[in-house]
Amino acid sequence: MTKDDRYGAAGDTYGDVPTPEAAENGTGESTNGEAADRDRDRDRASESDSTEGDAAETNGTAALPFIFARRTVKADRDALPVYVRPTTAERLDALERDLDDRFDGDDVMSLDVREAVVTAGLRNIDDVVDVMEQWGYGRR
Repeated sequence: MTKDDRYGAAGDTYGDVPTPEAAENGTGESTNGEAADRDRDRDRASESDSTEGDAAETNGTAALPFIFARRTVKADRDALPVYVRPTTAERLDALERDLDDRFDGDDVMSLDVREAVVTAGLRNIDDVVDVMEQWGYGRR
C-alpha cells in the first residue's frame, strides 16, 4: 500500500462535482474548476452560522455530510502527526478493513477512520482516562 493509497490522495471520489451535462447524460465527468470554486465560495458566504457537526460541515454545502461536501480527503483538515506503537497501528488497520466491509460500496479513507477514532475518543473522555491510567499516568 502506497502513502497515496493510505491517505486517500488518489481515491477520494466523494468531492467530485459532476457537470450538469454529465449528470444528464450519465458520463460522470466532473469539474473542480473556477465555476465550482465560485459556487463553493458563494455557498460559504450564504451560510450564516457555522457549527461543527457530524452530519454537515461548513465547507460550501452544509446540507451534505462531510464526505460528500469536501473537495478532497485532505480538504478542511489540519495535519496532526500521531505516532503510534505497532499494536495500535495493527488495530487501526483492522478497524479500517472492518469499516470497509461494513460500508461496502463506499471508499473508506484512512484519514476518515483516524479522525473518527479521535472524535469518538473525544466523546468518551472516560475511556481516554482509562487507557492513560493503564499506561501509568496518575501513579506518581
